[in-house]
Amino acid sequence: MDFIRRACISIWAKKGKSFLMLILLFVLCSLVFAGFAIQSATRASEDIARKKLGGDVTLTLDMDKLMKKMEESNGNLGEVPPLTLKDIEKVKNLKAVADYQYIVDAFAGKVDKSPVKSDKKEDNNQAGGMTVAGSSDGQAKMPDFAMTGTNNTNSLANFKNGKEKIISGKPITNKDKGNLALIEKRFANQNKLKVGDTFQLKDLETNKSQKFTVHGIYENKELSSSQQFPVDFMEPANKIYTTVDGAMPFSHNGSLASAKYSMTDPKLIDSFKKAAADVSSVDKDFYKWDANDAAYKTMMQPIQNVASFANIIVIITALAGGLILALLVLLSIRERRFEMGVLLSLGENKAKLIGQFLVEVILIGMIAFSAACLTSEAIGQTVTDQMLNKEVQQAKDEEANTPSGGMQMATVIGGEQDEKPKGEVIDKVDVHISQQDMVEVGGIGLLVVIIATLLPCLFIIRLQPKMILSKND
Repeated sequence: MDFIRRACISIWAKKGKSFLMLILLFVLCSLVFAGFAIQSATRASEDIARKKLGGDVTLTLDMDKLMKKMEESNGNLGEVPPLTLKDIEKVKNLKAVADYQYIVDAFAGKVDKSPVKSDKKEDNNQAGGMTVAGSSDGQAKMPDFAMTGTNNTNSLANFKNGKEKIISGKPITNKDKGNLALIEKRFANQNKLKVGDTFQLKDLETNKSQKFTVHGIYENKELSSSQQFPVDFMEPANKIYTTVDGAMPFSHNGSLASAKYSMTDPKLIDSFKKAAADVSSVDKDFYKWDANDAAYKTMMQPIQNVASFANIIVIITALAGGLILALLVLLSIRERRFEMGVLLSLGENKAKLIGQFLVEVILIGMIAFSAACLTSEAIGQTVTDQMLNKEVQQAKDEEANTPSGGMQMATVIGGEQDEKPKGEVIDKVDVHISQQDMVEVGGIGLLVVIIATLLPCLFIIRLQPKMILSKND
């Protein structure tokens, strides 16, 4: 163990060079620490963003692709393939799924019960020119009712936020099948309907009628439609909720409007999207699995840019620091040729001589690493704040310069549109140095020290004592 004692003596004897190496290793450790801390903060921010946006994934039309197809085909999109239950029947059984909800948007005509008339209709005869659906006889007909088919009304946005509430009967659940209907209080009062009564609705394309049983009555706080040219089916009182299979015959091509899946954990969203794409037979050219990805990207873009830059810093620092350290060790070896020659002449083992140089660098590195552990969190926080502020400002400038236009396809009438959380840019992250970061940085630092020390020491292995001393002369 004599080489360890010589290493300690050498460090103390060459204070200037030892201090220079200490500064180099301190900077190396600090920058690598900052990089790892930023990466850890980014991962934590991803979890926060996902939890804030919720753990829901919705299968719906990909409007970006549809718009692109329309541009490429000069507006002639053609028929959009329907989204059927058969296409996605296996998705609900995936382990990540805690709950699911299907939505069907449809329209119907009156048979034996009249819709509630709009208060504005008499003053707005222009609305009579609207056409929505064509019947089998070629005559365009105006719907009287808007229908929403679902397997769980309690999960719909209007019922969750209190805009609509059931005052009689029961909600529609996964167990309910067939032609059951939730009707609005004003429609029920006008037609003297109560729970258990029946009424008929007509499909506008086939003119076929179907009988529905009143499963429940709900109240909508919205008194009348806010549309400029109101028609009956746009009135809140004429919105009918039914089961998925009850609404299918009235929908276009028997297609679902959307399918929403709630995750057991928001962290499972990415793996679920891959698994869902594998087990379903959905046309990927028209539909997409959306987890509020646009809002997530808005929230995460600045911090992800900072994390990417931090990765580059870690790589460049490790390479540049290793090269500079190797150069310092090489210069130290060249200056200590006489010492090496004497020790080798006295019978010292080459391995112990290399061990002496390695111990010198490792001891200095341990001091630098300890100092970096105490200061890197503050350094990392300062660096992150400055970089993140620039990225956030750049993101805001880009958003301000981006036109707010563009077509947004919303569910027009009666359909349910989820109130998705908005993505606000993450402009503050807390940087912490964890034990895992210490282990990883310590491992990288030790690896750099060993490689940077051993490579110059190859110079020792290939020389004999006589040659070393003669070169010194």
